[in-house]
Amino acid sequence: METVLSIKNLNKKYGKIHAVKNLSFNVEKGNVFGILGPNGSGKTTTLSIILDVINAKSGSYSWFGQYPSKESRKKIGAILEHPIFYPYLTAVKNLEIIADIKGIKYNDIERVLHTVELHDRRNSKFKTFSYGMKQRLAIAAALIGKPEVLIFDEPTNGLDPKGIAEIRELIINIAAKGITIILASHLLDEVQKTCSHVTVLKKGEKLFAGKVNDVLNISDTIEISSNNIDMLKLAVKEYDKVTDIKKELDLLVVNLKEGTTTFDLNNFLVNKGIILSHLTVRKKSLEQQFLGLLTENE
Repeated sequence: METVLSIKNLNKKYGKIHAVKNLSFNVEKGNVFGILGPNGSGKTTTLSIILDVINAKSGSYSWFGQYPSKESRKKIGAILEHPIFYPYLTAVKNLEIIADIKGIKYNDIERVLHTVELHDRRNSKFKTFSYGMKQRLAIAAALIGKPEVLIFDEPTNGLDPKGIAEIRELIINIAAKGITIILASHLLDEVQKTCSHVTVLKKGEKLFAGKVNDVLNISDTIEISSNNIDMLKLAVKEYDKVTDIKKELDLLVVNLKEGTTTFDLNNFLVNKGIILSHLTVRKKSLEQQFLGLLTENE
């Protein structure tokens, strides 16, 4: 896979506050990469550094395998703040100003308005737009010039549930066209539903990075049952690959050591003469995993 963004040992301080601490991660082409963390975790600072808005204290980053330059910046579209346009100008006129700034021909405006589903409101003034429509116009502005990467900082902040769903769907549709997306959010649900990869930050430090599915697969919890739950519990306690056992009604909820599979557990029990009537994997949600990571690193 082609590496679009590579961050190595990035550091940034504001006085005594160490906003970003030795941060390193890579974003591959085609990823929808989430930077997940609570307020104050260093998400916006990290995005500001890689967009040359602020300077890092130390460390480095590269775009498309090269040192950051004006040419690499042209391949990136970004929305870091709330949408800001001229309120008395139409959507088209506002986008024409953006196109002029980027040196892009106006014929790209029709394309981006269709992409964000605002073409039918292209001649409406910005001040008449709902907040969700304003956010979509900001995405349209970022899409002008056909960037290879889009960067969003808290893209659904301030939106109602309908607006949140629309922006998420739009991000997924844009990603399906091959555009790499980097998305910072404190909303676990947003990352879980939108992103393919995630890095979790706390107080500027990386706690975890990988595929969202891998996060979901960490510390699987197994539900098991048999016709004699007490005998089953005694047998499970003898298995040295079990880290935790809880009884929930007629089920045992079991945690296994990393690398141990349900097959291993079932095979152990069969050798003990116990046949399971129920066996299923209860995945941790990203929320459980995220909160667990934060608790572990207090």
